[in-house]
Amino acid sequence: MAATGKEGTLFRKVKKEEIMNRAIIKTLVSRGRKTMRELDDNSKRANALSRETLFNLLDSNKDTEYGRKYGFADIHSIEEYQKKVPLSSYDDYEPYIRRMIDKNEKNLITVNEPKHYALSSGSIGVPKHIPVSEAELTKYSKYATSMLFGIMDEYYRNTTGRSFKRGFGLSCIELRFRETKNGVPMGAISGNLLKPVQDKIQYLAEPPWDVINPKEEMDLKYLRARYALERKNIVFLDGAFMTALVDQIDYIRANWEMLVKDIYHGRIDESVNIPGQWRGKFEAGFRPNPGRAKELAREFKKGFDQIIPRIWPDIQFVGSIGTGGFFTYTKKMRRYTGRNIPYSHMTYAASEGLFASARHAEDTSYVLIPDGGFYEFIPAKAEDDSVILTMDQLEEGEDYEIIVTNLSGFYRYRIQDVIRVTGYYNECPMVQFIYRKSQMISIAGEKTNEKAVSWAIEQFMRDTGLIINDYSVYADTETEPGRYVFFMEPSEVVPADKREACRNSIEERMMQANPSYGDKIRRGILAPLELRFVELETYQLYRDLMIFRGTSPNQLKPVRVLDTPMKYQFFNELCEETL
Repeated sequence: MAATGKEGTLFRKVKKEEIMNRAIIKTLVSRGRKTMRELDDNSKRANALSRETLFNLLDSNKDTEYGRKYGFADIHSIEEYQKKVPLSSYDDYEPYIRRMIDKNEKNLITVNEPKHYALSSGSIGVPKHIPVSEAELTKYSKYATSMLFGIMDEYYRNTTGRSFKRGFGLSCIELRFRETKNGVPMGAISGNLLKPVQDKIQYLAEPPWDVINPKEEMDLKYLRARYALERKNIVFLDGAFMTALVDQIDYIRANWEMLVKDIYHGRIDESVNIPGQWRGKFEAGFRPNPGRAKELAREFKKGFDQIIPRIWPDIQFVGSIGTGGFFTYTKKMRRYTGRNIPYSHMTYAASEGLFASARHAEDTSYVLIPDGGFYEFIPAKAEDDSVILTMDQLEEGEDYEIIVTNLSGFYRYRIQDVIRVTGYYNECPMVQFIYRKSQMISIAGEKTNEKAVSWAIEQFMRDTGLIINDYSVYADTETEPGRYVFFMEPSEVVPADKREACRNSIEERMMQANPSYGDKIRRGILAPLELRFVELETYQLYRDLMIFRGTSPNQLKPVRVLDTPMKYQFFNELCEETL
């Protein structure tokens, strides 16, 4: 007998949801497989394809103002390109971009009209407006969205003989839409990709669109948790960076009793910050769910180790960038998921473009996308930029500053990233992000980079048995001699009698990580470092503050070097004790 009334309506809704979910994931898997095949094929002729990409860009843009200035039409070799076109920074493009935004001028740096402007922080706090072409957006759609599903389909077919289970995701993407006066979208690139398909997102992931794209300030962590916890068939977790996923599970850990009560009664607690009209809209969609509430409470009371597969037993994978400076967050996330859930670290990208993609689940190196731009490399150990290499001249194990000619009008652009070549995928270099040149600390010429600091932190955790949620370094030049000040947030309070040993451990490891630093400590050129433990949740509070001030959550990266007085003051005021 067919269901009737409310029961029948609910049945039809659930059935439609299931059908749409399967159809959308099937499409994403199919597109992902196609992208993987394309990358595989292109990687076999990567060097030739990289050169073709460069000369196609030069030919297409030879009649732009920038192209005429540097004679694109007369460039017929890579050597001529390197000789005629200078290395560049954002300041070289800013006058053109202002004319593009303010006067809607065209054919300045590219023949392609920008479809988006990615906002990135400038050197003096004024946001950079990075133009993004249609070709770049297509690359993001392929490598930052569809490929995740293709990779996980491949992983499960190789390990179990069948694809992953279908179901919903928990997405920690948050979008704020803005436009130039000419109507070109600005902000996170993900917003440009997701807005046209907002009606379909409800069949793929929680929370709903009004939480992904909030119209007012409200407690989004509560709403994401509430919608996802109501569902038992969450099969993947998705966030731009691992910090967002860890912050979300940390929120659930701190507030699970309130969340369970609200799920039980079908309400929103009065303490939750949700404006009146929105509170009513969200609350109207919730129903009392005592069964799920009891189920969740039972698991939460057991503790939070491997909590994710216990509350979402169908969980299949995590998709989020957790390499490089995010490694402490990946370690913490593993405690929540356990070791058996596969991760994809997605892509290596910046506001200026998406450059490389993780080809397999669990890869911590990325395959350069040969038709995604033209890449040049300066050896990191070089004293100047007199030697510039192409991708066929790189050596495994060596570090390089990467120079990018992208698909959106930037030529020989220094993004300030240093990468390490870890191997090759056919002809394509496989790379890891090592550090940003702007994040290097050097008080007396010791040149400590982010990779050295992260290695020292990892060894410190092994030495002490402590889990460090996050950390930063400040170059204190007010003292004589100068010194490093380390700020660390441990997962639990460190007893006072253990703190001096902690200071000694991180100092010893830093001296090993950077011998030049160690030499200057021993010779008294640098003073011994200070170690300051900050209160729990300090770094989460900092990220919340940055979001409140207008930074997109999808662009928040770890604050490794405290390079402004505001940053130093913030963390210093939340210290427990100085060592």
